[in-house]
Amino acid sequence: MLTRRGRAVAGIAGVAVLLAAAFGARSLNAVVAPAAVALAAGYLQVRYVPDVALDRTPPGNAHVGETRTVELSFRRRDGESIARPFLADVTERVGAGLRPAERDDGTVREHVDGDAELTVETTVGAAPIRYELQYRERGEHSLGPVTVVATDAFGLHARETELRGTETTLVFPRVRRLGAVGRRSLGRLQEYSRTDRRGEFEELREYVPGDPLRDIHWKTTAKRDELVVTEFAAETDVESVTVAAGANADGADAMAEATASVVLSLVGDGVPVELSLPRGELRVGPEYGGQAAMLRTLAVIESGPIADPDADVVIKGHANDATVDVRGRRHEFSAMVDDRTAADTAPATEVEA
Repeated sequence: MLTRRGRAVAGIAGVAVLLAAAFGARSLNAVVAPAAVALAAGYLQVRYVPDVALDRTPPGNAHVGETRTVELSFRRRDGESIARPFLADVTERVGAGLRPAERDDGTVREHVDGDAELTVETTVGAAPIRYELQYRERGEHSLGPVTVVATDAFGLHARETELRGTETTLVFPRVRRLGAVGRRSLGRLQEYSRTDRRGEFEELREYVPGDPLRDIHWKTTAKRDELVVTEFAAETDVESVTVAAGANADGADAMAEATASVVLSLVGDGVPVELSLPRGELRVGPEYGGQAAMLRTLAVIESGPIADPDADVVIKGHANDATVDVRGRRHEFSAMVDDRTAADTAPATEVEA
């Protein structure tokens, strides 16, 4: 296929032929012959470009606001490496919610439907193409297809190949770090969730006023002629905290972000959570995990009613914020957090599963 430049060269050569017919054959040597040679050489160069296949290294799941690297490698369709790398424009399309980062040797274009595409001028087969991908919106988004437009050295001919293989990636909600208000509010809830109970025998000691009579060790008391009580090692049970979340029609993003932040904060402090969402329930806790499953669910969850309005923590998402009701005390979620995300101050949460 001739490119715009190729069509221009062919047109000039055609005009030269007409001029030669009218004024003499000298113009044929000056214009037509070089143009014909260039067009023929370009055609042969593109004609023997091999059929290629794509190997994409998926960037993995990540949170809103994070960036991951995508790698595109090419090989011959028969599995062999490309012996003669060739010039090409490589275009990768990504779904709405993702956006390739700007780069000097490429252009980024956004489509009306929200998708974006990155076009890079490169030499296919020489080295993998790597680009940075920005995670902008919560959800499940696609990468691909890739289009390879091979060109000759003069840019006169082009051959387009579309590689239809796609990958998907999940964009989790942002996990915000709780500020003073949030920590104080949930801190009271954590105290309620802890109950002390007797553990194993630890020692015998003298009785002091206030000790329960049931702890008096009567056998030893008889031998020593003084009251002796049994001391037990204290054990602490952490009871689950119930969290319920729901959202208005346009509040799913705010609900997901507030829920992820509150639940992971509680779990990080050792408190297990019974989580109710508009379409299902999850158990999340230090002992039985569930963080990855919760984030995958929150990545794609839609709005819906609050399933358990009597939960210890009730979260409701609105268009621009969420409300967090902690045992009757209501807060705006934006007032409970600071400007940092959890990833800014702690190791990344293990969410791949």
